Amino acid sequence: MRMVFTINTTAAALVLSLGSAFAQGQTPAPAPPMAPGPVVELPSERDMPQMTLPRETAIENPLRQESSASATAIGGYGELTLNAPAIGPSVIDLRRLVLFVGHNFNERIRFYSELEVEHAVASSTDQGEFEVEQAYLDGLFSRHFNLRAGLIIMPVGIINVYHEPPTFNGVDRPDVDTLVIPSTWREAGFGAFGEIAQGLSYQVYVTSGFNANGFTAESGIAEGHQEAQLASVSNFGAVARLTYEPVLATIFGVSAYGGTSGNTLHDTVGNVPLGLFEADARTRYRGFSARAEAALLLIGDAAALNAAFTTGTPEQMGAVAVASQLRGGYVEAGYDVLRLLAPKTAQDVTLFFRYDYANTQASVPAGFAANPAFIRYTETVGLVYRPIPEVGLKADYRRHEFGAGPSYNEFATALTWMF
Repeated sequence: MRMVFTINTTAAALVLSLGSAFAQGQTPAPAPPMAPGPVVELPSERDMPQMTLPRETAIENPLRQESSASATAIGGYGELTLNAPAIGPSVIDLRRLVLFVGHNFNERIRFYSELEVEHAVASSTDQGEFEVEQAYLDGLFSRHFNLRAGLIIMPVGIINVYHEPPTFNGVDRPDVDTLVIPSTWREAGFGAFGEIAQGLSYQVYVTSGFNANGFTAESGIAEGHQEAQLASVSNFGAVARLTYEPVLATIFGVSAYGGTSGNTLHDTVGNVPLGLFEADARTRYRGFSARAEAALLLIGDAAALNAAFTTGTPEQMGAVAVASQLRGGYVEAGYDVLRLLAPKTAQDVTLFFRYDYANTQASVPAGFAANPAFIRYTETVGLVYRPIPEVGLKADYRRHEFGAGPSYNEFATALTWMF
């Protein structure tokens, strides 16, 4: 039997009343302060820490039976990092600072947005960026069917959905979530989301497509997403995600994306088709936590695209050879050592290990040579201290290895927060 409960924190947000008693667990996604709902306490809240196993907030926030105490709310998250690789200079970076604004127009219509500054300073002479990460409207009808339209986070993978820094272990995101799945990945689109049955939820959207001019051998399609920036409407894609929670605190997810990618080389290439398939799982039991993810990216007409690049701009020539297949995945396990050292504390010190693999040259078209330097293996061991769920102090040590070229070690730390 699954217990229904809520935990009221300052991180709760954008929760609207749909007349449903569905409220199984607290999510880390920021949202407006809400009036407290009925609470059924578990034997120990540390068995299911809020930030360790976030839930599908984009679906479940609107499915909770609580009323809004405030029509508008603000919040945010951020991270200050230090990376010290053995083969290069050490750097401190305000990697990102994100502010969000949400507004409930009424019980059926809500707005949500995130504004992000990367690398502290954004100008024509600096490396920083200022961007809109999310901006969408929801139309809420029932727990089974709701509508969404705007600039939407693509529901593919764990980190792309749950990218707030305190919610995941490690200073840096896994390589598969930046090189195969281009996190944080968002596109303009519209679609539906809801709950098919208890524990089984869905999201499905039609979105803008990619620009194949940004594809490279090193980073795959990461530089090709259009992000609603004067995006071409001649190409589009579709994305779907299913999540299933058979027992409390164990969640399985599958995602799929298909679409076409425009470019300026139509005469010789045409629209480049894409297919992305992903599966993930995460669980927590008492102090133990684990997660895993695997992704496969297929790029059609890669031979024609590479042939066009070889006679294109210097940037395009340097992008060869774009692979027709990219693969990646990771496995991670952790344990809250304070379970043993201080069983009564609500704080969390997670010791974890992660093995990460990303290959952006898994298969290249005939006539082109794969670059083994873009086959990456990373082993990470680290600690995350959470004095409260919304703050994470991270430190980890990594070993980077490649299909060709020298390996190296790296030490990294981060101060992370959300509210």
